[in-house]
Amino acid sequence: MSGDRAILLISDRTDRSQDLAQRLGPLGACRTIGLSGRETIDGGTNAVVVDAAFHNPENVEHLRRLLAWPRAARVPIIAILRHKSHVEHVQAAALGATSLLLADAPFADFCAALAPFARPAMRRASLTPKQYAEAAGLQFGSLYGAAAEGGRIDKTSVDDTTDSIMAAVAEGGIRQWLEVVWTHDDVTYQHCLLVSGLAAEFAASLRFTSNDQKHLIRGALLHDLGKAKIPHTILNKPALLTDEERAIMRSHVRVGHDLLRAQGDYDSTQLEVVLRHHELLDGSGYPDGLSGARIGDLVRLVTVCDVYAALIERRPYKRPLEPAQAFKTLREMEGKLEGPLVRAFAKVVEKSAAPNGHPGDLRKRRTPRRRSAPPGPATDRTGATPARH
Repeated sequence: MSGDRAILLISDRTDRSQDLAQRLGPLGACRTIGLSGRETIDGGTNAVVVDAAFHNPENVEHLRRLLAWPRAARVPIIAILRHKSHVEHVQAAALGATSLLLADAPFADFCAALAPFARPAMRRASLTPKQYAEAAGLQFGSLYGAAAEGGRIDKTSVDDTTDSIMAAVAEGGIRQWLEVVWTHDDVTYQHCLLVSGLAAEFAASLRFTSNDQKHLIRGALLHDLGKAKIPHTILNKPALLTDEERAIMRSHVRVGHDLLRAQGDYDSTQLEVVLRHHELLDGSGYPDGLSGARIGDLVRLVTVCDVYAALIERRPYKRPLEPAQAFKTLREMEGKLEGPLVRAFAKVVEKSAAPNGHPGDLRKRRTPRRRSAPPGPATDRTGATPARH
């Protein structure tokens, strides 16, 4: 679609929906399908709008089939309700709708719901920093869901998400970004967004050019995509990993690298970040124990953000560290991480800390799959870097 992102309109009366499809056109390339066809929905879909009667059992069966992929891939689903009934609301939500709009709602409401996935010019005109951050979360959810399904990681979607992250941090600051990120309850989903925001702040503090900032953010965004294929029982295990589980956990770097390389859309430096972000300068990292000059500059930058993020996160197996403690750990990793980069990262640490010394409100940090984390330092149970990677 020549780089444009698709809005899919699903309707039980395509004749009635033609006007809506035309009005959605400025937001993104809009495709309309009926309920009874055998069309498939795939990675080219960035958002789904459903204009159908949700109280109709036959419609529900068709929608259950059509919306299976968008639900799994976390593609936003906007449901248009033509009947103001409790049944319509409940059924739309059960089918995976992420937003509900009444059929007679002002068109501006549709624009607001779809703004995060609209063409760049529309997005720039309509989003606040917090909305940019929330949009990035939804956009990344679509990418992560596609990776979990073994689908295509659309490069235009990656670029759109990168733009949202860059705008959110530039306009709202890293602290506001953290407040939004803490609301996500999937450990890897939260982590990738956190690392990406830290990378955006780090790149800006280093006065990178706009293109170089995007390059770093993009690498941070993609770095842990391979974890979408790692079982949640391992990702969220509160106890020590077995040797077999540790091997599976560490396989995420090759899984993500191979997935992206197979597409042919990503340059070698981006692929290197995905494969090498756990390599350490002293050769003690993985997957290949590289050291020194064999580890690229982009990898070194992302690794600093990655380790710091892991330290300040609340995870099922550890409590978060305060920024000062986390930065102290980074400095103690001299020889594993590049010293000058760690020292430069101090500006990011300072900006990420709220007045009470914490990066945002610790009470807002969700602990995936558990209500409390065990005490003790943020040590790595795989034996590599602080906190399980």
